[in-house]
Amino acid sequence: MQRVFHCIRCCLLLWGVLPLLFSSCSFGDEPSPCPYDVRLEYWYSGSGVENMLPRYVSRLTQFIFDADGKLFSTSVLTGDEVSGWKGTLPDGTYTVVLWGNLSDADPPLEKVESGGGKTDGTGGVDDNAGDVLDAMTLSAVTEGAPPGYRGNTSRLYYGTGTFTLKDGMTERRRIYLCQAYASLSVTVRWQTTERVRLPADGVYRMRLKGIPSVYGFSGGREVTVPSGDGNCTLPRTDRTVTYHEARASLNYENEVVGELVTFRYTANTHELWSLWCNGEQLVRDLDLYLFFRKLPMDMDTNMEQDFDLEVTVYDDNRVVVTQASAADWEEGGGIG
Repeated sequence: MQRVFHCIRCCLLLWGVLPLLFSSCSFGDEPSPCPYDVRLEYWYSGSGVENMLPRYVSRLTQFIFDADGKLFSTSVLTGDEVSGWKGTLPDGTYTVVLWGNLSDADPPLEKVESGGGKTDGTGGVDDNAGDVLDAMTLSAVTEGAPPGYRGNTSRLYYGTGTFTLKDGMTERRRIYLCQAYASLSVTVRWQTTERVRLPADGVYRMRLKGIPSVYGFSGGREVTVPSGDGNCTLPRTDRTVTYHEARASLNYENEVVGELVTFRYTANTHELWSLWCNGEQLVRDLDLYLFFRKLPMDMDTNMEQDFDLEVTVYDDNRVVVTQASAADWEEGGGIG
């Protein structure tokens, strides 16, 4: 009797497994019965065994281009959807470009542009726009800046990859996204013989000149992710620059603190930083290029650009810039 029940149990298990076998997706050499033929996984480049992208990206704009570089489709993923996309595409070669946290404000903090037309990144495609991969850019350029100043950009992330579909085979690909912004947090303090009295109700602003303001959709620099499991691409910048300005605040220790979020710095960027209060300059322009070039990193290839600096003002207008775990630097001098 036990043998009979054992046989019946095995048959029932087999009967339950067979549908799963025939409906499951295969990524081998056989045509796939999946309801889609491409499955893309989107990961943050700094992830370990767990994908950290949803922690940093809440809105992902996806652009798919065909083999001729023409824009085929664009869509917006939110929430848990930012971790990947699956769909059905005709046979061919495709390039996907991803922008994480692309602004949907009105007006947007950054704009998607191309020589043949424009797309607002909201999911619609203008068939007559003629958007081409090599010509499309993401721009932080705003009217009047420079000589005026614009605000912070979004905390952007960028990724791209190419895949080919053929004969109904299912393609599965992981694409890593890199940080596509620079964050500069600055704390300013005064160590002078006479106490500097700053107005508690003053309007404080930090300014940053000479920052790259245009990214290309293609032509970026490929770097290996820290885990060694793959590569990600840092977005390409051109020579167009802009000026940024951000509100700062006075804390209870008579220090001024603020943060500037911009496009990434390059090895040739001259970051001219200054501090203002009620329209008057408190700290003169400091060329932070003289500081960053002494650090053991390449601004063209470092994957994260989150900087926390302290600016100390002494008598005779002497200024010293320090960074955590870095040596002191005096404006006009060197580290050491």
